[in-house]
Amino acid sequence: MKRKLALVLTGAMMVSTLFGCGGGSSQKEAGSSGTEAGSSGAEAAGSQESQDSEAKESAPSGDGVTLTLYCNADDLAKPYMQKIISMWEESSGNKIDQQGLDTDNAETIALTKFTTGDIPDLYVHFGNSNLKNFNPEENFVDWTDAEWVADIQDSVLPQATYNDRIIGLPFWEASNSGCFYNKKIFEELEISQPTTQAEFDAVCDKLLENGIQPIYMAAADAWPMLYQFALDPVLEAHPEYIEKLNADEMNYADIPEFKSMCEWFRSAAEKGYLGPNYASDTWDYCSEVLGTGEAAMMFCWDTWFDTDYDSESYDYTGEDFGIMPVFMGTCDEGTYEGGNVNLMMANKNGPNVEAAMDFINFMSVPDNYNVAFEGVSTAAVFKGQTTNVNSTQYEENKESVDKLIRASSAQPKIVGYNQNEGGKALLQLMSGSISVDECIKLIDDDRIATLKSFAQE
Repeated sequence: MKRKLALVLTGAMMVSTLFGCGGGSSQKEAGSSGTEAGSSGAEAAGSQESQDSEAKESAPSGDGVTLTLYCNADDLAKPYMQKIISMWEESSGNKIDQQGLDTDNAETIALTKFTTGDIPDLYVHFGNSNLKNFNPEENFVDWTDAEWVADIQDSVLPQATYNDRIIGLPFWEASNSGCFYNKKIFEELEISQPTTQAEFDAVCDKLLENGIQPIYMAAADAWPMLYQFALDPVLEAHPEYIEKLNADEMNYADIPEFKSMCEWFRSAAEKGYLGPNYASDTWDYCSEVLGTGEAAMMFCWDTWFDTDYDSESYDYTGEDFGIMPVFMGTCDEGTYEGGNVNLMMANKNGPNVEAAMDFINFMSVPDNYNVAFEGVSTAAVFKGQTTNVNSTQYEENKESVDKLIRASSAQPKIVGYNQNEGGKALLQLMSGSISVDECIKLIDDDRIATLKSFAQE
C-alpha cells in the first residue's frame, strides 16, 4: 500500500535536526572511520577490478538520456559531487538535470514532490529516520547484492541500510568525531590520555586545579551538546532498543544508560567541567576558546580543524590538538562516532532506471571515486578510497579510533530523535531547573510526538 506522505510533512519539519554532529561547514559534514583497507579492503577493491572497466564501458553512449536529480542545493554544490557528475556525463554521453532544493527546506520540498508523484530518477538524502517518509522499499532500487557493498566502510554501511536492505550508495565527506584535546596543555601538566570514565573525570579535575576550563560546550546553541555520543555505544550493544522505541514499545526512561548520560551532564555542569558560562556559550567562539587555551577540550569532528578552525589567529594551531574518545557516562572505554552520510538513490519505478543505476555503479568504482575525492579532507567512506586526506588527529591516534569508532545510530535510526530539543532539555537539567526524570520525559515526549505524527492513516 502506498504510504500517504502528506500526513508526515509536519512531522518531517519537527525532525529536521542536525545530522549526527550537524551538516554543512558549521556543523558536522558526516563521519566515518578512516580505517585502512588492509587485506579485506584490498580484496574488496580487487573484486571490483573487473567491475571498474565494466562500469566505464556499460554506460549508454549518445542515447540522449537525461536524468533528474533532487538534492539539497548546498550538498549538490560540493566539488566531489560536481566532479563525479561531470565524469559520468562525459563517459556516458547522458546528462543529469541537477535540481538543487532550497537548503533550509529541502526535505519538505522533496516530500511535497514525492506526495504528488513527482519522483526524480535520482534522489540524495541522509540515511536517517526521516527517510521512511519516502517509502524506500517501494520507491528506491535495492542494492543489497551489489558488488560495491563490500567496499563500504563498516562504520558507514548501517546508514545505507533500511529494513536490512541497502537502498543507496554512500557518497559523501566523512570525519572522525571524538574529544579533541590540547596536546601542549596536556604535556605541560603531565596529563596522559584517559582510557576510562574515571580517568577522564580525573583529567577534568586536574585541569580545573590549574585554572583551565576542561571542556568547551556551546550549550546555548543546544545541538553542540552532541548527546548522541553517549547513546551510540548503547544502541550498538542493544539494537533492540531502536526497534522498540520506533514501535512505541519502550521509552527512554526504560534505558538505564539514558539516565546515566543525563546524570553525567548534570555532574559536569555542577563540577565546573564546562566552565561558568556554558549556558551562554555559542558555537561561534569555539576557535577563540580553544585557540587561546581557555579551554583544553571540545567534542567535535576532525575535519572541523580544516574547515572552521582559525589557526593563524591564535596561540595554538590545529596540529596542536589530538583526538581521544568521548566519555559521557554510558561507556567506560569511551567512543568515537562515525557520521551521517548522504546516499545516492535511484527511482526503481522511473523510465530511466537503467541509466540511473549505471550512474550509481559508476560512482562506486574506485578509479572514479578516487578522482572525485582527490585532495579532499575527509575520512574514507570506501575501503578502496586512497586519494582523500586524513586528518592529523586521526593519523596520530589511528589505533584508538579504529578500535572504538561506532556507526552513528541515534540520529539516523531513532524516529523523532532531535538533537536540538534534546540539548535544550539537558540545558535545563544542567541549570538545575528540572530533575533527571523530568529531563528524560521532556526528551521522550518530543520523540513520541514526532513518532506519532509519522503514523500511517
